[in-house]
Amino acid sequence: MPSAWQKFKNAFFPANVSIYAAAPTVKIRIERLAGRASPPPGYAAEDEKRIVVTEESTHPELSTKRVPNAFDKVTKLAGSSVVVFVMLGILVLWLVMGLVYGTTDTWQIILQNASSIQVYVTDILLIRQASNAQHSLMTTIAELQSRNQTCERLLSLIPGCQWMETHKEEPKKLSLNGRPIEEEVEETLFMVTGRPSGMRAAWNKTCHVIATAVGSLWAFIVYWIGIGVWIAIGPLYQFSDTWQLYINTATALSLTLTSVFLQNIQQAQEDKLEKCLAYALKVDAEIEYKLRELTEDSKPNPIFEIAAPKRNRSERAITRFADTMGSGLGVMISLVATAAWFAVGPILQFSDNWWLIIGTFTGLVGFIDGFVLRNIYHRDENYAKTQFRYLELSDMKLLEKLNVNPPSHAPEKRSLSTRISISVGNAMGHRWTSIGAVFVVIMLLITASFLRWSETGQLLCNTPTMIAEGFLLLVLIQAHNIANLERGEDFNGVLKRRLMLSSYVHAIDESF
Repeated sequence: MPSAWQKFKNAFFPANVSIYAAAPTVKIRIERLAGRASPPPGYAAEDEKRIVVTEESTHPELSTKRVPNAFDKVTKLAGSSVVVFVMLGILVLWLVMGLVYGTTDTWQIILQNASSIQVYVTDILLIRQASNAQHSLMTTIAELQSRNQTCERLLSLIPGCQWMETHKEEPKKLSLNGRPIEEEVEETLFMVTGRPSGMRAAWNKTCHVIATAVGSLWAFIVYWIGIGVWIAIGPLYQFSDTWQLYINTATALSLTLTSVFLQNIQQAQEDKLEKCLAYALKVDAEIEYKLRELTEDSKPNPIFEIAAPKRNRSERAITRFADTMGSGLGVMISLVATAAWFAVGPILQFSDNWWLIIGTFTGLVGFIDGFVLRNIYHRDENYAKTQFRYLELSDMKLLEKLNVNPPSHAPEKRSLSTRISISVGNAMGHRWTSIGAVFVVIMLLITASFLRWSETGQLLCNTPTMIAEGFLLLVLIQAHNIANLERGEDFNGVLKRRLMLSSYVHAIDESF
């Protein structure tokens, strides 16, 4: 058993270990009804038993399933729609203050600092959110694989379900509830996710439209055209600090809006996927119940291992940084930095230069966070694709053994703009891009030190990093859109194959 310190460490710094999980074993207990003092209503001679079904965890001491802690709950809360509207309210208040008191440099710096801190914290939460979602997804896939092994074993115990027997006839065309499996899948998806009404439906549609627009190639182009226009007007302002403040303010607004929006749609996707996978596990449990009822087997479901991905030295360094920032320690670092910033305020007489310090710190760290976050998304998506593919092969093997035609799906055709967007996203997610971001920060720190950390020196640190981070958030939204489509297709396939197996098992049950 792990020590208390190890449990605490794992809660905040999840180790890169293999995933071990087993689907809860369906236990069937038979209670005899005969011999009661007073038979229950509707009792017949053939009703001599009652089947009680329960699910019991298998080998809980080996399971790597995480128990959500307080930090995880905060992460989930931060992805709610309420936070989005709160941030919009704060931005409106800032605009009103500018209209009332004037659009001074300090007014702009306040937004930039607040935005840098907010994005810094959001990056921490996004890293944690990605880690939680990936671990939950891998655990569910491991449980599905665990039950697949049990179903294959139980089917081999049923007469007529062996390969030699099932392949004596033509492949079976299955239906469920008298309808084709495809139609049943569509209705099931609708039932699981539900149809929101009123404000929720309008908000979901708005989020979808915004995510599609912001995560497109055209958004990338418009973003860099805006940067080009800003550079072009530089000579008019003699490349002054005010000129730099303009772009910093614009990117601060963009960063604040896109970061909270990204966290919101990420959480919505995670909640939806969680419901879908929970339903797939429910269908799996029903299949297991039928098979155990037919075979009277009680052997527990086996532990299934999903091996930890192999990582080289640079990837391990990125992971360690992500684990540090995506934990309580990352929040503590930000609190200490903020406290130190307030402490030096009187010394610097709360000047504009003082206002920039906290923004410079969070901006530089957030700049690295952005590339690390994209690397994690890129890496996790590839790993998830691989595991879904393994699950599909396992399902196909089982269906092929039963001589059931597996479901087919046409490969998706992507437009040129989508392929270009994906290529840009992949480049931003490469490990060397994250390492390059560290060297950029080092060069900016050297430059700022050479300028004695003046207002100009700090703006030089802030401006390029904020521009890059603003673009990275667009890339992350694009990655979310693509992952959302792929996860939908993956789940559609998982559910379709399980409904096919369910139909087959029900047919066996009726024939007995």
